[in-house]
Amino acid sequence: MGLTFSLFQEPWWLSAVTGDRYDEVIVNRGDQLVGRLPFVAGRRGPFKVSIMPAFTHLLGPAVDAGVGKSQTQLVRRLSITRELIDQLPPFAYFKQVVDPSISSGQAIADGLAFQDRGFRVSPQYTFQIDCQSNPASLWDGMHTKVRQHIRRAEEKCTVVALDDPNHFIHFYVNNIKKSNRVNRTDFSQFPVLFSECQTRTNGEILSAIGSNGEPVAMVFLVWGHGVMYYLLSTRAPDIGDNGSVSLLLWSAMKRAHQLNLKFDLDGVYTSGTARFLSGFGGEIRVRLIITRTHPVYRALQFAKMTFRSDETPNFT
Repeated sequence: MGLTFSLFQEPWWLSAVTGDRYDEVIVNRGDQLVGRLPFVAGRRGPFKVSIMPAFTHLLGPAVDAGVGKSQTQLVRRLSITRELIDQLPPFAYFKQVVDPSISSGQAIADGLAFQDRGFRVSPQYTFQIDCQSNPASLWDGMHTKVRQHIRRAEEKCTVVALDDPNHFIHFYVNNIKKSNRVNRTDFSQFPVLFSECQTRTNGEILSAIGSNGEPVAMVFLVWGHGVMYYLLSTRAPDIGDNGSVSLLLWSAMKRAHQLNLKFDLDGVYTSGTARFLSGFGGEIRVRLIITRTHPVYRALQFAKMTFRSDETPNFT
């Protein structure tokens, strides 16, 4: 069968987003590679930690479970994944999100293996749309209000593809500032990643341009191994527009149809996000968030949060 990969587990992706500063543990059976688990090591103060690399929303183990009955493959995957976990360095904090595009049986095996080794396993939800259906069916599958917003945006905006990643960065950062929010996205590796995606025809930036020639919204899309991901989006907060992002997502769905891909809306983090994304149709899928925290690290993080809470003035 070979290793089951996702786009985010590709060596070229990991090299681009980390500046070649990623590592991995592997398992061989004879001369055959049957498992690999990429990770990034960093530090928070005196603690060694491993979190998800920038722009990498899914990771986890890549395993060749071989052939045979489903039970045989499950047992084999459990064994290989445990061997991978046992080779990880002793991190004070570890977090990865397992790719849901693999089969449910494989995802269950990964969750069980990590759970057996003392990790916490919790769900994260996403919507995935099968864009292999014809565009008319995709359009009919969307909520009426979403279609209305798209139609209105089409009257005001033109969708174009951008070839300069710095335009996206500038627009994104400026929108954060205008909204009086803190930018938590590290864009240092974004130009490299965009270049690698362009070289492999694995990604593009779409921009909704208003009648004045200025951008209203942008999205960054990436795809590979049968799935397109809605990775990043940004919208000008001072325009009073509520349909430009919907228009860009509809454009992405049509692009995914051309490429014969599924479209992953890449994570539901709040009920508001769920309401917005559910309007585009698709099925809800479950990702697995894998974490483990050393007791000392957990205690210090809790103390830090408590200290900050105690410092907050009480105006009631």
